[in-house]
Amino acid sequence: MSRRLFALLTAAVLPLTVLTAPVALAEQTSGPEACAYHADQAGFTGDALVEAIAVGMTESHCRPDATHRDENGQLDQGLYQISSLDGSRNNCYLNPACNAEVARGMYEAQGEKWLPKWKASYGTQRYRDWLPVAQEAAKPYLEPRIGRIGVLNGGTLSVKEGNLWSGWTTQLNGVAKFEIDGNRIGVLTTGGDVMVKEGDLYAGWTTQASGARDFHLAGNRIGVLRNDGSLAVKDGNLWSSWTEQTGNVSDFDLTPNRIGVVLATGEVTVKEGDLYAGWVGQMSGGKDIELAAGRIGVLRDNGTLVVKDGTLWSSWTEQTGDVANFEMTNSRIGVVLTNGDATVKEGDLYAGWVTQAGGVVDIELSGDRVGVRQSHGAFQVKEGNLWSGWTEQSSSVSQGDLTHRR
Repeated sequence: MSRRLFALLTAAVLPLTVLTAPVALAEQTSGPEACAYHADQAGFTGDALVEAIAVGMTESHCRPDATHRDENGQLDQGLYQISSLDGSRNNCYLNPACNAEVARGMYEAQGEKWLPKWKASYGTQRYRDWLPVAQEAAKPYLEPRIGRIGVLNGGTLSVKEGNLWSGWTTQLNGVAKFEIDGNRIGVLTTGGDVMVKEGDLYAGWTTQASGARDFHLAGNRIGVLRNDGSLAVKDGNLWSSWTEQTGNVSDFDLTPNRIGVVLATGEVTVKEGDLYAGWVGQMSGGKDIELAAGRIGVLRDNGTLVVKDGTLWSSWTEQTGDVANFEMTNSRIGVVLTNGDATVKEGDLYAGWVTQAGGVVDIELSGDRVGVRQSHGAFQVKEGNLWSGWTEQSSSVSQGDLTHRR
């Protein structure tokens, strides 16, 4: 299953550069533009994106609130008419971003095919009638889009938007940590406040929480880990209310439709769907967790990395050992080994590793970009395939980050 919402989702890989759904590609509430936006964020690309728009128009006219109860009592809901087997309304399915994310997961589970799940729409005459509309709506998302790069230097956050040689725009001072996701930028200040801005690089900041030790952004979701170990997540605009998730948390990660935590006991558990979904235990002995599309990655206490791809009940695949930290996207896994080497694999979970650089302390992945922060403080980024050359972005940085959503 996938996850990159506008309250819940992610992604689209585009050639050359990547990322950020730019401000010009704004979310629409319904119609083909709504399906284009959310399907793109969920990870549909190229012809599949066009098909996703046409399927959505055939299923629901791309109306997030569309429902239909079938003869078996199941309730089909949202853009892609996802079925609730018990006939109840599902907040995730009625959220356009989450709905598209779930649809992406089903599409992947069927071998990146629309059949049999959408047999009532895909390939029908109505579907074919919608294809010209879908192609037009998809156009802005099929063009190359440039992502954001951020660096933290002496507590000052600077972000660039464009190619690897673009100029920096200073964002804020007194920053301990930051994260970039789509058109949102979030910071944890040295005073423990979480602040988020949305829009262009000159947008204003909105304080989200205080007393925090960590945070993450994912689509319309913001998660805050407080100093007391409690985790709260909000889903929606910057003024949405918080929903308490659980306590005793040592690490966590978000996607638009999943939340994963490592408890202080080392237990790893993940929930999928809305903020009130139940937790599903994954394993014990965990240290760090990363979520990306349908992937769950766990770094164990012993330094071994395992990843699963699919449902919460899928099997784990061992990746490698001696791992210091790691990062994932829906198509790449990057690790920093304890000896300082950074290596990345691309493709399925059984792909081979390609060494990237030595003397590395942190790695970032986003679309076809790889970023590494080296022990001497330089943050370097490459763009393209895994054998591309590096471009230094800044020196003496304490953190570097790339736009998380494509």
